[in-house]
Amino acid sequence: MIHYTFHLRDYRSILKDFAKKFHLEVIKKKVTLPPHMGKGYLFASNISEDISFVILNFSLKHDLLLSRIKTKDYGLTLSFNQIEISEFAKFKEMNEKVVDQGPRMNSIFLSSTNQDLEFSFSRDSEVRMVVIMFSPGLVRKCVKKDILIDLRMYTDRGLHNLNSEPITFEYRQWLDDIFNMNTDSELSGLILRNRILMLTEKFLVSFLEKDSHEAKIARKKIKAKDVRALREVEEILSNNNLDKFPSIEQLSRTAMMSSTKLKTKFKSIYGMKLYEYYNRHRLEKARGLLQSGEYSVKEVGLDIGFSNLSNFAKAFKKEFGILPNEMLRVK
Repeated sequence: MIHYTFHLRDYRSILKDFAKKFHLEVIKKKVTLPPHMGKGYLFASNISEDISFVILNFSLKHDLLLSRIKTKDYGLTLSFNQIEISEFAKFKEMNEKVVDQGPRMNSIFLSSTNQDLEFSFSRDSEVRMVVIMFSPGLVRKCVKKDILIDLRMYTDRGLHNLNSEPITFEYRQWLDDIFNMNTDSELSGLILRNRILMLTEKFLVSFLEKDSHEAKIARKKIKAKDVRALREVEEILSNNNLDKFPSIEQLSRTAMMSSTKLKTKFKSIYGMKLYEYYNRHRLEKARGLLQSGEYSVKEVGLDIGFSNLSNFAKAFKKEFGILPNEMLRVK
């Protein structure tokens, strides 16, 4: 296994440290992997003093584990992940762990830098990632208080956000431009910066548009004790051993608030209704079980609480765009 631990700072410094550890050479902001490690490259650059990015475009002959050490203050990383998974992709943040067994991951993940994060990929996985870092100083100086509250509430969900934002066609066009670019050309630096900024702008505009004016007002009024209570409710709804959706009355008792208050405040923080959140989580569990190749569609549907397989197939396709049997891995 290739294991690299790094402290979050600008990605050009991290690339130089990576090259030094594995006795590689940085040429024009780029490290090309030698044949004994795999194939492909890592490229890192800066947009400004407070914004840097790294491009990962490779496959390795060994499993890879990357351990990111948290920053003291709150910054952000925004990653665009297009990964063909050979066996697994694993992510760990705080006490949460997500294992994706493929066959592919196409998602956008916004996370806070003041949390440790581990991510690992099995050998022969085709890794294509663009990761953009916004320093704590930039966030502190430039992000308005109301938007910062929204960002903190969003990133507090941790790995629950890992597969919540898909890479749409428009994103894919810009990412293809990045991965197909000759980074050695004179124009590449300018074009790369342009594409990175376009990716960032589109994501942030989309993020802000999702938060209605009413939701922002509601978030501002949420007290710390209510946030803690809502997290208890969220933990119940995301419990993999949950047989069925709990009653609203039961969840209200857990949160010690009225059902109306619970529904309103839960949606303002987590961006979806209680049942919608529960349903999305159990469908994510179903996808993982199907990808393992160890269970039939019927077994998975029953396991997550669907007695009617037609309803399971319909809900699964609505969430992921394909039928459950299309997700089964060929052994």
